[in-house]
Amino acid sequence: MSSRTEVTRVNIFGREYTIRGAGSPAYIAEIAHYVDMKMRQMTDNATVASTAKVAIFAALNIADELYQKRDQYQELEESFSSELTHLADRVEQVLSETSNTSGAVKSAEHEPSAVVTEASNIQQNSTSEVPR
Repeated sequence: MSSRTEVTRVNIFGREYTIRGAGSPAYIAEIAHYVDMKMRQMTDNATVASTAKVAIFAALNIADELYQKRDQYQELEESFSSELTHLADRVEQVLSETSNTSGAVKSAEHEPSAVVTEASNIQQNSTSEVPR
């Protein structure tokens, strides 16, 4: 959306309006078309006495759509937040397990194991007992 004010002429429910706004003319026309469509839907099934009533019913339907979308968005946001928390906990768990495992590996690298020590003892004993 541009930051400068644009003037756009639109037709809503048979009347022409001049809309001044920061949105692009195409965006404003699209919104106006949506409002026009909603107003016409209100008169498809029943004859409404005044344009004001049609506009109010259309506004109520648009507000209902907005609230439903907002609720869906909040549900998705909560679901994603829960999943992200679960994944973060799992990553922490794996990192912790890896850290503990690599700590054991590092200590084993610095300390000779009993097998290596025993093998060294056997080798030293066998070289000292070889007759000449």
